[in-house]
Amino acid sequence: MTFVLLSTADTDLLAARASGAPWAVANPTRLDAAGVPALLDGASLVVVRLLGGRRTWPEGLDAVLRTGVPVVAVGGEATPDAELAALSTAAPGVAHDAQRYLVEGGPDNLRELHRFLSDTVLLTGEGFEPPAAMPPYGAYGERPVDPVRPKVGIVFYRAHALAGNTAFVDTLSDAIEEAGGNALPIFVSSLRTVDDGLTALLRRCDALVVTVLAAGGTRPADASAGGDADAWSVAVGGLRRGADPDGRGDAGRDPGVRRAADHGAVLVQGVEQPG
Repeated sequence: MTFVLLSTADTDLLAARASGAPWAVANPTRLDAAGVPALLDGASLVVVRLLGGRRTWPEGLDAVLRTGVPVVAVGGEATPDAELAALSTAAPGVAHDAQRYLVEGGPDNLRELHRFLSDTVLLTGEGFEPPAAMPPYGAYGERPVDPVRPKVGIVFYRAHALAGNTAFVDTLSDAIEEAGGNALPIFVSSLRTVDDGLTALLRRCDALVVTVLAAGGTRPADASAGGDADAWSVAVGGLRRGADPDGRGDAGRDPGVRRAADHGAVLVQGVEQPG
């Protein structure tokens, strides 16, 4: 049976495609409400995940609910969205548990999410595994290291690593090495809370390229915490030890970035652009 996943996080869609489960996928930011009935025609269930909540796609969500297809609606952050959960037509608690699969991410969790929803909503008796916890951070891949070269960390969302959407990381790493540096790609689920292990990993770097949306924007103080996306652009550079000569916001908005800056890393903040 086919389930539809509508998520503003393209990494969710990539993981669903790679899961082997019968998911049909689309990004609501690229889907007009008028196209919803055709997309859900024949679907047994739809999962809607919206970064920013219902206000992100109100007409589209209304169109989803009007189809009569069972709906599981969750927010794009790690914490539950009460308004979306209340709009879900599945039994109470299903949306909460479904969100855990999406937060952990990756093809295996998306496969088990399909099985979980088959059992709990459609009562198929298929059987499922609970969400598999993924490491919240770590070094990605193995790159050559020259001890005399400076080390440049590339901080990017864990969801990209889990979904295999890492071409941009590889390209940036190659460019850093061609320019005379050592690249150290670092995946993170978030920079809002940082333990000693992540701090130590960041402090191995002489410079950081931070591509997660929560770390900055064209004005770091104005940037909001975001979900996962699959494009990035360098937006701000030249911040050292938390200095802010242009008055465009505190480089220490995120604890991990602040600690690395205090240690002496030069920061180049990047912003991931949704979609």
